Amino acid sequence: MPLTRRWNPQAYDAWYESPLGKLSDRLEKDLIFSIAGVKGGEKALDEGCGTGIYTIELARRGAVSTGVDSSKEMLDLAGAKARKEGLTVEFVSADALMLPFPDGCFDMVLSAGMLCFIREREKALQEMRRVLKPGGKLIVGVLNKWSPWAAFRRIKGLFKNTIYNRVDFISPPELELSLVRAGFHVKELKTCLFFFPINCRMYLEFAMPFERLGTIATPRLGAFLAASAVKP
Repeated sequence: MPLTRRWNPQAYDAWYESPLGKLSDRLEKDLIFSIAGVKGGEKALDEGCGTGIYTIELARRGAVSTGVDSSKEMLDLAGAKARKEGLTVEFVSADALMLPFPDGCFDMVLSAGMLCFIREREKALQEMRRVLKPGGKLIVGVLNKWSPWAAFRRIKGLFKNTIYNRVDFISPPELELSLVRAGFHVKELKTCLFFFPINCRMYLEFAMPFERLGTIATPRLGAFLAASAVKP
């Protein structure tokens, strides 16, 4: 079952308009799509799509894009954003553990962040595997337990009620093991976001040297952990 939570779609999207949110979003998307290899016309599912950030980006890149989430409020905003761009995107309200799709109907499943809010992580991954075609790609992104960002967010949670009080941070070995247990062949794991999470425009203008250094010196300690895997 998903961890208990309530989402405010407007507040969720507002974070992506902040200096830290904009840079994080750009770097996370660069990483996700560098390993996704999206092809025009392929059927892609965005699992735990929220306000459609990745669902819409998949459609922009030519995929036949479907987004799934359990929050009607998030889906309503996602649909409005897609219509505003004139994109044809399907949004479906469903439980991540019981997807309303037949076996083997997607070329790709992408899930950014959702696994951190699912107690039955491997069951959710098995359901993603079920709806993938043989040879289909799975791309997942999670919050990295090994990153300093995780420690900062836990400390913040001691003084303020945030979503990070309910997050399951996941380390690279834990993610790889979950993928293998769910029946996937893991291709690669990469991370990004190595600079300190300071929401200051001036500081972030100088963050990229830290990002490049982290990629070389501490490649598994970025705050955002992404993996690509294949259904055999």
